Amino acid sequence: MEQTQVLKTIDIPTGIVLLDRRLDGGIPQGSFVCVYADPIAMPEAFLYQFATVMKSYYFTTNRSPKFVKIDIQKLGLDAENVNFVDIYSQYYLNEYGQFIVEDKYRDKEIFDFVDDQLTKITEDSEEFNIVFDSLSFFLNLSVEWGMKDWLLNKLYTISKENGTVIYCYLVKNLHPVNVVSKVLDISDVVFDIEAERVGERIVCKFAVPKLRGKRPVSEYFRFYVEEGVQIDTSRDIA
Repeated sequence: MEQTQVLKTIDIPTGIVLLDRRLDGGIPQGSFVCVYADPIAMPEAFLYQFATVMKSYYFTTNRSPKFVKIDIQKLGLDAENVNFVDIYSQYYLNEYGQFIVEDKYRDKEIFDFVDDQLTKITEDSEEFNIVFDSLSFFLNLSVEWGMKDWLLNKLYTISKENGTVIYCYLVKNLHPVNVVSKVLDISDVVFDIEAERVGERIVCKFAVPKLRGKRPVSEYFRFYVEEGVQIDTSRDIA
């Protein structure tokens, strides 16, 4: 009887020590990861952690890269291997650094710019991660859905063909249900990050309820942000 060969996957660490221990090393190589998060829970700290583990291309949409880099360093993380792709300036500023008041073509043109950047990145012979901060920016642009669907499938294909982990931040309570379902469906891994009021405190917690190729982390665990993302050791997940 012919035996089916099981291919061993390579894990890419998240940089969150207790989580990597729980995942037996990290996220499977070639995963498309959705960071589905409440903005008040500081999900960008997760993105910073993911980006600084190894060489990464970090797409910034809502802020200038120089401010993102400062925030990474304030958390005590090393941004040396983070290569920023400045979507923010490309979309919002003209050649003189002034804000663009109105340009009916820029929503479509930013997709062309991203396509060009992704093509250049995939020529990189080294291993790397990609971080989209945020995917929500693109999903809110005034273009037909086909272009947004193209971007999702482009990123998914790159993750598989290049063995790259691609992290995309999707803001909770911002998009229609059908859009959220589309992103969560295509994702190999989903980080569910939220904040809730407990008495007089705001408590942040996360789970990884979807994780293709491994056992998901379906229970929620509290975390705080201090020199990166730190798991509440009173509920150690290791």
